[in-house]
Amino acid sequence: MIRSTNPSRHSGNSHHIRFSLGFAGPFFFMLSLLFHPGTATAADKDNTPKKTAEGLLTTTEEMIENLIIQIDSQNANTPERPELADISNPAPLSESIPNIRPLDGPITSEFGMRVHPIRRATIFHAGVDISANPGTKVLATGDGVVAFAGWDGGYGQKIAIVHGYGFKTVYGHLSKPLVREGQHVHRGDIIALSGNTGMSTGPHLHYEVLKNGMNVNPVAYFDGALEKLTTRKNVPDHTDNNS
Repeated sequence: MIRSTNPSRHSGNSHHIRFSLGFAGPFFFMLSLLFHPGTATAADKDNTPKKTAEGLLTTTEEMIENLIIQIDSQNANTPERPELADISNPAPLSESIPNIRPLDGPITSEFGMRVHPIRRATIFHAGVDISANPGTKVLATGDGVVAFAGWDGGYGQKIAIVHGYGFKTVYGHLSKPLVREGQHVHRGDIIALSGNTGMSTGPHLHYEVLKNGMNVNPVAYFDGALEKLTTRKNVPDHTDNNS
């Protein structure tokens, strides 16, 4: 406790204040708790940054895993976006027919039956693969309206254009679409940049031509020899848009 002594002859009117030993210990202990809530050894201080970093890493990994789960759940519950089937007022046939190459480059996989390079099974290839460096400009092969622009499974980034007269073209494994759905395009317009997205073994463009819902050989249109056109129904379970 704190006690006051009587005034001495040497102190005038002042008082001497002193602490009893029984009180001083608990008093300073409480002060130490107030201003220093915890004590840590040197080893604890050294481990604190490590423990903090590990905790942040664990939290970040959990957040990423939860985000992936949420995205997968949303994709599973999201219905496929329907594509525009055709257009009612197309440009003249001479401008609508897809009769140019979408980009320059060698054809590395032709239209028809082939051994899939990833699945290692013989299945129908619904278009042609044209080798191209990533970022190569992709052209619309005829006048029409963009029916689809975005991600589509094995196609990766994909664009589909309806040209009227039953014609439709598909451009797959793009790095970046440059048009939007519903946009009118003309033959020779730049619609995308080529890439390597989706189920692909290397940079290229997967290109399809459909006539009345059936896949046809795009090369026939490159050559202008339409009488050599071959057709096959586009059955998703047995066709291949990937490479």
